[in-house]
Amino acid sequence: MDMARDFLADASFFWTLREQGLLAPDYSLQELQAGPEQRLLACLDALQLGGPRVTRELLLPALSSDEPEQVACAASVLLSQPGQEHLGAVLSTLADEGGAHPSSHGAAWALELHPSPRAVPQLLTLLDEGAPAVQARVLDILTAWGTAPSQKLDEAVTSKDSALAQAGLRAARRFPSRLERAALQRALESNDAEVRNTALETALRLGHGSAWTGCVDAVRRKDAGWGPSAALLAMGGDPQELDLLLKALQEPALRKEALWALGLSGRVAAVGPLLEAMKDESVAQVAAEAFCAITGLVLTGPFVSEAEPWTPDTPEDEEAPPLGPEHALPVPAPEAVANWWQQVQKDYSPQVRYLGGKPFSTETLLEALMTGPMRRRSALALELAIRSQGAFQLRVRDWAPRQWKTLQAAKAVLQGRLPLGPFRAFSPSAVLADESPVQADALFQRVVWQRPPPPGALAITGLGMVSSLGDGVVGSCAAARVGVARPDGLEDLTFVDEDSGESLPVTGHAIPHLTQGYAGVGRLVRLGTVALTDLQHHSGMQAGPRTGIFLNLPSGFLLEAAERQERKAASEEAEPDSEAEDADASSDFDETPLLAETLRERYAETLLPRLLAQAAVPGGITQQAVFFGDSPGFVTAMRAAERALRSGTLDRCIVGGIDSIVELEWLDALDALRMLKTRERPTGLMPGEGAAFVLLELADAASRRGTPAVAYVDAMAASSEPEHLFAGKPHVGVALSSVIAEVLGSLEDRGQTTGLVIADLDGTVPRAQDWGYAQLRLNSAPLKEAVTWYPADVWGGLGAATGAVAVCMAARGFARGYLPTSGVLTWLWGWNGERAAFHLRPPSAR
Repeated sequence: MDMARDFLADASFFWTLREQGLLAPDYSLQELQAGPEQRLLACLDALQLGGPRVTRELLLPALSSDEPEQVACAASVLLSQPGQEHLGAVLSTLADEGGAHPSSHGAAWALELHPSPRAVPQLLTLLDEGAPAVQARVLDILTAWGTAPSQKLDEAVTSKDSALAQAGLRAARRFPSRLERAALQRALESNDAEVRNTALETALRLGHGSAWTGCVDAVRRKDAGWGPSAALLAMGGDPQELDLLLKALQEPALRKEALWALGLSGRVAAVGPLLEAMKDESVAQVAAEAFCAITGLVLTGPFVSEAEPWTPDTPEDEEAPPLGPEHALPVPAPEAVANWWQQVQKDYSPQVRYLGGKPFSTETLLEALMTGPMRRRSALALELAIRSQGAFQLRVRDWAPRQWKTLQAAKAVLQGRLPLGPFRAFSPSAVLADESPVQADALFQRVVWQRPPPPGALAITGLGMVSSLGDGVVGSCAAARVGVARPDGLEDLTFVDEDSGESLPVTGHAIPHLTQGYAGVGRLVRLGTVALTDLQHHSGMQAGPRTGIFLNLPSGFLLEAAERQERKAASEEAEPDSEAEDADASSDFDETPLLAETLRERYAETLLPRLLAQAAVPGGITQQAVFFGDSPGFVTAMRAAERALRSGTLDRCIVGGIDSIVELEWLDALDALRMLKTRERPTGLMPGEGAAFVLLELADAASRRGTPAVAYVDAMAASSEPEHLFAGKPHVGVALSSVIAEVLGSLEDRGQTTGLVIADLDGTVPRAQDWGYAQLRLNSAPLKEAVTWYPADVWGGLGAATGAVAVCMAARGFARGYLPTSGVLTWLWGWNGERAAFHLRPPSAR
């Protein structure tokens, strides 16, 4: 529940960031999707996975919050769940206090973004019986869903409630047959500036050219709410009408809105006044933005000045004023911009309208909507709607993938056929169909068809995991996707901070509620038991097939290296005048078994029996093996499992890894080898602990039994450097690049669809250098554009558990539909020179 509360708090934060991003000058549609929107959806997905308890104890109470963002997040998750109970709770929130409570706004946000056919009857009832504020929100929701209201829109449009009238006018753009011309005319003559402007946009979208005269008159009269009319005049007026906007520059109250409109005009005649306005600090950023919108100049480098820090005008001004979208605009260097224009103005014609430095056309308008700044998209979307006469009404607040889909459809249909003349020339459009099915798009992507397994592939049919983020694979991977990490102080080892002189604990990713008070074999058994139980729970394992378990454990290489270093130092410090006595002592010291050797013997003898005694596998275990291979040992274990499966010795095999690098002996060894990350040593390993298991079967056998796969292993490779880490010879990516090349080369598509790499980087310099050299050697491999995930960012160093954890991350990404690729490459790195890699394919495609 603590983690779920974190998810909800993070979701609210990212909802706010997304809302800001929708108006930001420094975000494009794709950047918004890859940034705040992706993180927001990850948090909502994690909450959906929380189950009934999270719904009951967290999400339903959150609907009464005074923070609309939190309500929107909770409602979004509830709307994605089946059943009428949760839908009823969201709709009750929408109607709360007649729409006056902040929670109503949040519920409306969520409903607009998550169409639900089962909610339509109740929404229509609210439209008939709700308060005006609720009716306005319901109209906007139904319009967003493409669902026509049950009655005419005239009463709403002529309402004295401004919000309801505007909502009715917005609905009329989608359902024009529901609004009489007389009601639209009354709205065009309204005394309410917002209603009048909304009516003007609606009339122009529907092709009522007669409304253009009212637009020009409103700009000339400089009525209240002048800006929207000015923007429409700039986009759809004649070049001669531009003078009305240029004259408005002289009036301080209208100056910013006039500059914004001039940027939309795309006319060279506006460039000179915009250059002059850049000299005025109060409007320089807006003027530069308008200049760039016309000419295509990108304000970077010499064209940018440093922004002046805010200083209070009076001693009473203690806080800076709230920052709006304009704050993110770069401050221009007027002289540099003017010099640039002097050099290029010969390439621009006064008779041509420009958008981003290119002649205005269907293609440039759609390109600007796809790749241009979010701040300008609302105006450009309005122009697209007007010029397409309502055929393409882009909802600029919708999820980015849906917007992208609309724009791709417009690109395919329009193909240069968009009318580019003045708005006054447009004739009334054909009436659009009022009825269209509600698009019940799932919040989270789902599988649409099953893929056949790659030839000879191994099927992964079960996952189990425990980590510092959760006692299960679902919660752990959901938290990792969100970006949660929970490092904390490890009291077993401290260091002295040079600045403060304080003794501070080393930071790591432990699981104290599970492992505190346990050490050695007992600690690993605790971790393994939870992960193995989780595997049985999620795979639904039943007794019957012959089952094996192959377990990868730490090799102890670093423990050996630290202990040998300690023994060598002790030997070198021996006094020369007591050589005989010291020689005897040194001989005894050398004959003492190394701690790593002792641990390996103990693990080999007792760990698996104790683990299997506490987490009984249905049907029992017919074959078991232990490997001491650090990260790459997971591939060694998988290869051994594959041989047993293909030979018929086993029907299924549990393969996994357990490690804990947060124990004192490991911390001491890492510290002695100067590989531990501390405040004074920023490049180093942050230790962690965890366990993960996967259930392997032959793909054909799993298919015959009807066992669904969560991923397929279609390639594996292993190699080794000739020298270990401390041999004095740097590793330059030879073995690592060879295993990656071998894996990709064995794939049918040679890795062309591999877009995700899970990299076994952990903060240590030798590993990073080896990966850097490997990338140079792999320069021709199709991995340059691949997204990269780093398990150590989330869980710290997991050692022998890393490979199985990587499988869990990829498989859960396949299951939830958020992976950016159809193939995942994982590479693993060992301290003793071992390198390994494997490739996963999803069991299905979207």
